[in-house]
Amino acid sequence: MKHSNHWLKALAVLPASLVPLAVFAATPADQSRVDAMALYNRGAAVVQTTRDIPLKSGAQTIGWPISGRLRADTLWLEGEGVRLTGLSTNMPDDSGQGLLAARIGQPVTLLPANDEGDASAREATLVAANGDTLLVRVDDHIERLGPNSPWRITWPAGDDSAAGLSLDIDADKAGKQALTATYQIDGPSWQASYTGRFDAQAGQLELASMAVIDNSAGARLAADKAWLVAGDVARSTGNAPAPMMMARAEAKVSDAGAPQASGDTYRYALDNGIEVAAGGIRAVSIMAPKTFEATRSYRFENSFYSISRDSQRSHAQIRLAFDNNADVPLPAGVVRVYDSSGAANLMGEDRIGDTPKQAPVTLTLGTAFDLTSERRLVEDRKTGENARRRTIEITLHNASADSASVEVIEHLPEGARIESAQPTVADDAPANTAQWQVDVPANGEQTVRYTVSWEN
Repeated sequence: MKHSNHWLKALAVLPASLVPLAVFAATPADQSRVDAMALYNRGAAVVQTTRDIPLKSGAQTIGWPISGRLRADTLWLEGEGVRLTGLSTNMPDDSGQGLLAARIGQPVTLLPANDEGDASAREATLVAANGDTLLVRVDDHIERLGPNSPWRITWPAGDDSAAGLSLDIDADKAGKQALTATYQIDGPSWQASYTGRFDAQAGQLELASMAVIDNSAGARLAADKAWLVAGDVARSTGNAPAPMMMARAEAKVSDAGAPQASGDTYRYALDNGIEVAAGGIRAVSIMAPKTFEATRSYRFENSFYSISRDSQRSHAQIRLAFDNNADVPLPAGVVRVYDSSGAANLMGEDRIGDTPKQAPVTLTLGTAFDLTSERRLVEDRKTGENARRRTIEITLHNASADSASVEVIEHLPEGARIESAQPTVADDAPANTAQWQVDVPANGEQTVRYTVSWEN
């Protein structure tokens, strides 16, 4: 069959791109919006909404719309004189492949992927779907849609793709009744994201924080009231959602300021509720910038067993330490620190766990270019049937124009005894550890040498 040049351009669509269009359109705004929602930073959301439902007396079945991937066994229904006796779910496959499979044999529309397309919309029938390849019937012939075409495929979203519940209930009396449903959906999560600026001269770190809400639930998140919950709440299952797109950061945490303690977690209230598109990411401010007294330090940390007679060169870790004296907890997240000593100067990034008020924080932000060490094995010999002695030498080099104070840590065998050390080992070093604080002059060097004996 001879095709025109127009159709020789492969018609293509990535199935994942269909999900927001098909699923989002299938859920009317008034159905998907709920009264209240709490998002947990471990990957879950608790939803609560109240609906006025006309009931008859006795046993009956009612419908309840759901937006998102429901965990049906988490539902709690509350109403005066109403008891939940059973339920069934209509939860569609909201993946691209599931939607395509359900559409095989039905009409679809082929649209140019952008305004520069050289063809108008074409009507077709979806014949088959296999990964990124689709077969469609156009007029009297079959066309193959591959991954390099400027085309996309679309169709109207219908009620058959809407998610919902059928609730079996028993009501004491007839009449309109306010029923409240509380349940969990999988997919959405959030984490804190911190951005800081370190002033070495003042010894201060200014830190601002945002909450990044990741909606991988397959449906929009929409609630009149919303909270972000920080803390580790055990769940029987969980997942790790992946970012897909970035939306504008318009919302913010309530002006009430500090998060509210709730049991063993903290809750951050969001002004004006929450609104995040299906598959979207949204950032909201959760803390005004805070200034901390901070100290930059350098560290070499080695295992006693990782050594050879040949010199091993390494660069010092850059560490930034401060105490969380902001009178608010710091939820888990990534911290990015810029150095005020130069324009567009990133010191590095690190991740912190959930950090209570007044707790210490130490960030490892990378390695120092000019601070290096050469570590070598000087002596290693057997001193008894099960005893050995080893001498190690570490030469610290500072190629910068400023002196530096460097921490050296050596992890030793259990029960090891330091026979000699120069400089002297710190008295408060942890067990099975040798530790030194060494001042290395500008454009100079210092040497650490120690001998250890232990039994195998």
